[in-house]
Amino acid sequence: MVSQRDGPLPDEMKPSQAELLRIEARYNGAEAVITAEGELAITTAARFLACIREALVTSPSSINVDAHALTFADSSGLSALLRARGLAHDAGVAFRISSPSPKLRRLVERTGTKDYLVPDE
Repeated sequence: MVSQRDGPLPDEMKPSQAELLRIEARYNGAEAVITAEGELAITTAARFLACIREALVTSPSSINVDAHALTFADSSGLSALLRARGLAHDAGVAFRISSPSPKLRRLVERTGTKDYLVPDE
């Protein structure tokens, strides 16, 4: 039986970043497709941005973030998406988020970033 307790979990019980956010990059011609599944939050945002940077090294013409399976995104996750868009823009690479999950869609609508991150919705 597991008992409830207040406070943080001991380190050995905390889920790893890989368990919280699964990221997969694949390439379709000149397009990099980044699939993000799970939580895009303070503990996983750096991994997401590292994946975007790796994709940019391949000089794609566009980056498409498939976000249909994001189950959670906080302000750090939103910041990572905005930063990813900025990195792509600076490199002259088109950036879009396709199929945002309902939670991500609500977040971008409430923060006024929908037209910036998900303009084709």
